[in-house]
Amino acid sequence: MTQPPVGPGQPGDDPSASYPPPPSYPPPSYPPPGTGTPPPASYPPGYHPPGQVPLGGTAPARPYAGWWSRVGAALLDGLMSLLVVLVPLVVGLILLFQNSDWSDSEEIRIEWGAVNTVGVVLLVLAGILGLCFVIWNKGIRTGTKGQSLGKSIVGIEVVGVDTGQYIGAGFGVLRMILDSIFGNACFLNYLWPLLDSKHQTWHDMVVKSVVVRKS
Repeated sequence: MTQPPVGPGQPGDDPSASYPPPPSYPPPSYPPPGTGTPPPASYPPGYHPPGQVPLGGTAPARPYAGWWSRVGAALLDGLMSLLVVLVPLVVGLILLFQNSDWSDSEEIRIEWGAVNTVGVVLLVLAGILGLCFVIWNKGIRTGTKGQSLGKSIVGIEVVGVDTGQYIGAGFGVLRMILDSIFGNACFLNYLWPLLDSKHQTWHDMVVKSVVVRKS
């Protein structure tokens, strides 16, 4: 009787026959264990890890800056501004009052005819120098790098809430001006981050910025 043909994998196969190797595991797109990092997690649209801020554009979500960290940055910026103007301010005051009459304990009389011109110039220079430093530090630098010097020390930065990118020098200076206006008009501006869901001050709301932790 004629025997039926023997198929692959059935008894009687030629042991020397070559078969395709079994697929390797894990797939080639994944690095071997311990030799690489896993692929980044992908989240469904609208989802962000708990405790982080969903920013616009392609920027990753990041936590909001705490209120105390913002206060610390503001104090550091103020201290640096004082250090910048300290020398011309002190020297100018000394020269201005060196001809004053201190004999009356209730009143300081300045002999205006003998006012030291250098002292006046130094005081004006201190004012101009302090203003330029504030504009550069809290306006231009914050807009282009996201951080004033104080913010860079505490590790927070200013970004656009719709883009997640730095807001630029123009909006940085505008934000600084509005900060001064709102802050002098009502101290509540500085407390507003404690009440707002995005931790924004009023000047943040106007220029559409938000302060987040440095990534």
